[in-house]
Formats: sequence, C-alpha cells, structure tokens
Amino acid sequence: MKEKLESLLRQSQTALNRAGIALGHARTAVRHGWRSHVQSWTSQNWLAGVQPLPKDMASHLAAIAMVTSITMTSLVYGEDYQRRFMEARSIASGEHPSQQKPLPDADPSPDFTAPPQPVPETATSGASPAPAARAELPQIGEAFVERFQDETLSDHWYISDGWSNGDHMDNDWRRSQVGLGPNGLFLTMETAPSGHPKPLVSAEVRTLPFYRYGYFEVKMKVPRGSGLVIGVFTYAHIDGNTRSNEIDIEILGKNTRVLEATIHENGRSTLKRIALPFDSADGFHTFGIDWRPNTIVWYADGKKVHEESGPVAARVIRPQQFIIDFWGSTPLRDWVGPFDRSKAPWKLEVSCAAYSPTYAGTLCD
Repeated sequence: MKEKLESLLRQSQTALNRAGIALGHARTAVRHGWRSHVQSWTSQNWLAGVQPLPKDMASHLAAIAMVTSITMTSLVYGEDYQRRFMEARSIASGEHPSQQKPLPDADPSPDFTAPPQPVPETATSGASPAPAARAELPQIGEAFVERFQDETLSDHWYISDGWSNGDHMDNDWRRSQVGLGPNGLFLTMETAPSGHPKPLVSAEVRTLPFYRYGYFEVKMKVPRGSGLVIGVFTYAHIDGNTRSNEIDIEILGKNTRVLEATIHENGRSTLKRIALPFDSADGFHTFGIDWRPNTIVWYADGKKVHEESGPVAARVIRPQQFIIDFWGSTPLRDWVGPFDRSKAPWKLEVSCAAYSPTYAGTLCD
C-alpha cells in the first residue's frame, strides 16, 4: 500500500509539473494574442492588427486539456470511488459526516458509560451528584413490508452495480443479477463474461432509507454450496472518526443449518454460531434482527435464538441501511469452505423483507 501511494504521488507531481509548464506557455501565448487584438481596436480596420497566435499554442492547449482530463478521471474513478459515492448520498436523519461533528473515540474499557454531565447547583450544598445516564438516541425509520410482487423493484431499494467489496470476494455486484419472479426477489451468482475483472457476478440490494433501532426481517430460501455466503444485515459506513456499525445474519452455503449472528463496531466484534432446527435451503424461512438500545436479539422462524447485550451492542448507535447480498470466496476457505466456481449458477430467493420500529412478532408470515 505504501509503495502504491508513493507511486501515485510521483505520478501526480509529474502531471502537475507538466501542467505548470504548459500553463506558462499558454499564458504567454494568450497574452500575446490579446495584445494584438487590443492594438487592432485602435486602428480603423479592427482586424488589421490581429496577428496569428504562436504556432505551438494548439499543442499547449491540448496538453492542458489532457492533464485536466487525467486529473478529473483520477478524482472520479479512483480506488475509493465507491466509498466517496456512498458518503455523498444524503442521509435523511441528518447524521451524514458532513452534517455532524465526528463521534468521539469509543471508550476502550469493558464497561461502557457516558461521560459525566454538569450538574446544576442546588440549595443542598455538598450533595453528591447522581451518576449520569446515557441519553437514548431516537429511533429512525418508517415501517414497511415488501413482498416483491410488482414487475420492477420499488424505489425503496438501491441495487449495487459495478464494484466489489474487496479481493476476498470472487464476484462483483451487477444489476443484471437481480430479478423478480413468482417467489419474489431473487439474486443470482454465475460465471462472469469473458474479460470481466472477477470470475463471478452476483448481487446486492440495500434500502435507500437509513434506520436506527427496530426489527428487521426477511423470508428467504438460501442456496447450498461450499464457499457461498448469504448475508442479511444492517450497515453504516466507516470513514475516519465515523465508526462502522454492522449487525449480521450470515448463513454459509457449506452448512445451511447454522446461522452466524455477528456485531461489528469500530474494530470490535461478537460472533455466535447457532444451530437451526431446520435446513434454510429446504424452503422459505424467516430471519430477524431486533435492534434495541444496548441489546440486539436474533430470531429464526419467530423464535428467539440469540441475544447480545454487552458493550459492543451498546455502541451500535449509527443509522444504518438494511442490506441483502450473496457472494463467494476462494481466499476465505478456512471460514466458508473450499469454493468450486465451476458449480455456478446459484440463486438466493427472498419472498419478503420488512421493518418495524418495534418488535411485535414476525412481519412476513
């Protein structure tokens, strides 16, 4: 990474040096041409004093255009294009990093407590102030139940298209892998066309609205296959002092009778593997996450299967998108199992996705 950054800096410096030379020549040429026009205005024949611009001015202007084009291309299509694209999107809650001061660094101690707040003076001198309580943040997001019965995906959803989440994935996201059928939404993974940057193409959809706290649910039928990962999760992006927050339901294609319940928060994680009383590849089953202040609960077919209420759960506070995706990995074989890409295609089917500000039972049945 360091060598790559140094190389990029050298290239940028070279481009800037060339741009400076070209701009200097062009400025001289334009000044020469401008003087010739001013001189012409003082004569009876306005065109009499016009002199041809220097013969090399066209090449200088072309150099300027080329440097400008390279600079703009690097800004738009750089490696962090997707990060900047997602950050630039408006968040209705007003909690985008550009709209709010960065969150302070998380307290590394196991017991998460709010910093002490100033206590107003009272008539009782010498009284000990009561311990400060952590202010509860407001719930964000409106309820919805989406059964995917229309001919097109509603504008409630954003389809990821044209990038991958990293080298650990054997696929990138393509709009072409999202469809609607008799059972609702489906995401497919298949062999990529010749010349594609990744060997496979797959799909991801996410809500455009962001949510804080509430119950998230899907009803889905997952594919079998070693190396596959089916993800249903909430996610808030990380950048600088802005913390990542993520709550996961993950099912691995190598064992579709196990649910992995995970929390990620600013480098801290929890993981619980839960044996399911059913095979999630045999038919449609509901999976849910009940995200409350300080506590997160996972459900499978309406039954509570796990709860986290430790410090990591308490720190999950940022508004997040609701995401469904489906990917495969060769590098992560120790986790997901060996991946045989020749067995493609695979399909993930989702008959319902839903959200409610509070948990009151399953939403998709």
